Amino acid sequence: MSDAATALEVNPPASFADSFCFDKIGFLFAVSCLVLLDGVNGAMCSTLRQYLMGGFSATSDQITWGAIFYYVGKLYMLLLAAKLQRRFGQRQAFLTASIVLVLSTATGALIPNYPLFLAVLLIQGCTGGAMIALGQGTLLAIFPRREQSLVQGAYALSAVMFPATVVPALLGGFAYNFDWRDAYLWIASFGLLGCGWLLWKRKLLSDSVSSTEFLPTRIILMVTALLAIVYILEQGNRNCWLEYPPIVWASLLAVACIIGLAFIETSGGPTFLPYSAFRYANFTFGVCAALLAGAALFGGGSVISGFASGVLSYPVSVSGLVQLSGTFFATVSFLAVGVLLRFTKCPPVFVVLTGLLLFGISMWHLGDAPSDLNFEGFASWLIVRGFALGCQFIPLTLLALTCLPVEEDVAAAGLFNFNRQLGALIGVSWLQTLLEHKTDGNQTIFGNVVSWTSSNATDYVQAAQHALSLYGEQPSQIPSAATALMLQEAHRQWASIAFNGCFESLALVFLFAFPLVALARILTTRFLKPPACQ
Repeated sequence: MSDAATALEVNPPASFADSFCFDKIGFLFAVSCLVLLDGVNGAMCSTLRQYLMGGFSATSDQITWGAIFYYVGKLYMLLLAAKLQRRFGQRQAFLTASIVLVLSTATGALIPNYPLFLAVLLIQGCTGGAMIALGQGTLLAIFPRREQSLVQGAYALSAVMFPATVVPALLGGFAYNFDWRDAYLWIASFGLLGCGWLLWKRKLLSDSVSSTEFLPTRIILMVTALLAIVYILEQGNRNCWLEYPPIVWASLLAVACIIGLAFIETSGGPTFLPYSAFRYANFTFGVCAALLAGAALFGGGSVISGFASGVLSYPVSVSGLVQLSGTFFATVSFLAVGVLLRFTKCPPVFVVLTGLLLFGISMWHLGDAPSDLNFEGFASWLIVRGFALGCQFIPLTLLALTCLPVEEDVAAAGLFNFNRQLGALIGVSWLQTLLEHKTDGNQTIFGNVVSWTSSNATDYVQAAQHALSLYGEQPSQIPSAATALMLQEAHRQWASIAFNGCFESLALVFLFAFPLVALARILTTRFLKPPACQ
């Protein structure tokens, strides 16, 4: 493992320690504004897939490749942000990442063709990942430990709450009422505010640099492994996983690259990736739990959106509003948990376990949701889910990141967010696969029920014909219309049961994860180093 001195030699500038409180709060505001751009950029391919297909005359697989490019760039820069700061200096790294992020986001509104779309997504992912790691790492360095609960709570509103609860409604509203491209321009205006502040206060950022080695073999292995992993997670469900030969070859390629990278990294000498933070118990526990939290947050969000659009037949502009219903309580929980941990001695682990229970309860009750559920019944448990978010991410962030040596902050923030994003990809992939299997199984079962040999189907069609005749439907069209209504209702029913199964499966994961999380906390505390707090 690399020691702290080789992980990152650029210390936070002394100018922040001597600056007014306004400068620190302004930096928090600037970073939060820039992180908002990454939330919108990352959700484009998943939320507005149909609009992108029409805008670029592209297939669904081609749009998926856009998501692959984006996440490969983001994951890579989350891991290498510390090395970027070390090589070019804090000031140049921040200003370059912020300027390119704003420009690439604004360029999204002007993309004329599909190849340029892929290139812009790759740049957006790289700069977004760099901004998240650099921004959160610097916040950890410039604010004292006692203020981190409030600072990280405020930062999480833009890094976690905004993409999870606000972005689907935001993009759906723009796509439905205006043009999906306008969302890029609108969010870029927030990036201009953040970028402008960083340019104005650039002297607060350090310009000290240290030499770093260029290791092309390790770079190639890492990029190839990330490309293969993201490809598997994005395309596996769409192609029946190991039944599709490219998925098998991508899996073998990922394993080979990871083994090769591990062999080189442990062969002696300085390492390419920052591993030293894993010596600390709190960080190791927080990073492992972040994988589970990311899977639950974004995997659950994808199932909620699918239930709203596929079962409740909400359009894209309304399905996003369903998740928006929990935004207020998510915001309250982020800030309330921050205040709780700031002014009390409540153990963060207890808050994490409380969040796991609340999230599992909300998912279990959504598993009982009928196909004719109204918005009020749907939103109540989303409110509980939103409150559970703050109970998970804020304590995990404080546990993992706030008791490390200062020189580890950027590298640790990158690793923590890397695991959170990887967990999100795993959660979405798993739940989409589970939904597909449950839908196919329910369709087979319902096929026997809706056949003409079934008395239930005959009774439903006769009742539908009677209702249609009362509403003045043309006699010649009544039989076909009644059959269409029966098939539509059958589809809603088997889809509803499949989504219910996904919600319940997610709740059961948290039930089984509860003792595992507690055990992981005990083991890491027993065998790894205690926090490095002063």
